[in-house]
Amino acid sequence: MGAGMITRRMAIAGGAGALVLAGLGYRAWDRGVFAADEGPAFAPWAEWLGAQGEGIRRPLHAAILAANPHDTQPWLFSARGDTITVWADRARNLGSFDPFRREMHLGLGCAIANLRFAAASLGLYAQVRPVTGRLALSPPDTPVEAAQVRLAPFPKGSDSFLRQHLPRTVAAIAARHTNRGPYLRDKPVPPALLDAWSLLGGGEGPRVVFIVDDARHAAMRAVMIAATEAIIADPEMSADSARWFRTGRDEIEAHRDGVTMDTAGLSPWLLAAAKLLPDVSAKTADETWLTMTKETQTATAPVFGTILVRDRLDAAQTLRAGQLWQTLHLMATDQGLAAQPINQPVEMIDRNAQLGRHDPFGLALAKIANLPGFEPTFTFRIGYAEEEASPSPRRALSTVLRG
Repeated sequence: MGAGMITRRMAIAGGAGALVLAGLGYRAWDRGVFAADEGPAFAPWAEWLGAQGEGIRRPLHAAILAANPHDTQPWLFSARGDTITVWADRARNLGSFDPFRREMHLGLGCAIANLRFAAASLGLYAQVRPVTGRLALSPPDTPVEAAQVRLAPFPKGSDSFLRQHLPRTVAAIAARHTNRGPYLRDKPVPPALLDAWSLLGGGEGPRVVFIVDDARHAAMRAVMIAATEAIIADPEMSADSARWFRTGRDEIEAHRDGVTMDTAGLSPWLLAAAKLLPDVSAKTADETWLTMTKETQTATAPVFGTILVRDRLDAAQTLRAGQLWQTLHLMATDQGLAAQPINQPVEMIDRNAQLGRHDPFGLALAKIANLPGFEPTFTFRIGYAEEEASPSPRRALSTVLRG
């Protein structure tokens, strides 16, 4: 073989290698391998304080950063005079995952909590008037009013809770993210914190119950895993979940919502590989979710919790439960703790009610919580995370304002 032939082959091989590297480089850029939380979709996290001159719309910059199911951001707002109206954008639903739009209203309650804290930091007291009634099965996609929030200067002696927890809770608004990665199982949450947070609800309002003892912890873990297995075995639920998963820069910027790979709780190396490789099938994604639920999320959780209400389909109670979760998550963030909803058991309660079939999950959760007269509407885990969570994409405030 002549030297010229070797040189030409080396040049061809080198050119092919350069093309492969260039292709990988473009895909790495396109999939956000090295810049997970940059771009307009993440700008709202830096703009949460708003600006002077925005009037009563200013606290809405914080409201749109609230926790919500699958990052569907199911809210619209209108502002007139001294009142903000919160609307349920029912077109942004999870279908069979949330047939009564109960989780949607939990997310609206979270937005109201952020609004209240942000308004309080501006010296404004937010009086919340939720719409009454029960949530319906598979309602139309048209927006519906969920609550009115009247803003006024703080009257003397009013809402000492808000004043007591400012400004640290407010500062946590932009730092609060859902952390789906592993937690430190051998680093317990201080019991004093759990005792204090157990008092956040009360009376006829929502209650929170923390689960730390071995027997109930094991029972809750088993229920969460069984519910996840039931969901991925349901083709309709699987499809309704998958349509809110976003991959690639273009898709994230186009939608500015949904669950991204960066927020899925994958290890750094697995995350990079998942971004570089072709998208997996829905079946593979479901199997990965189940594995994460079994081996990471429930296996490393030092504390489980559940939020309970008198009636999980009462609209006003659901909004209050969402406010409780957001408040708890903000306080946990302030203490350096991570939290994640693992609400598959209650999602299966709703799915079974939709299909008119026997439901084992409500009975199991009621036994674990041991709070007669209340039923679960939300289950979660809390602890110290191994890694910080990434922010989720958010739509601009201007796109969710009506009138």
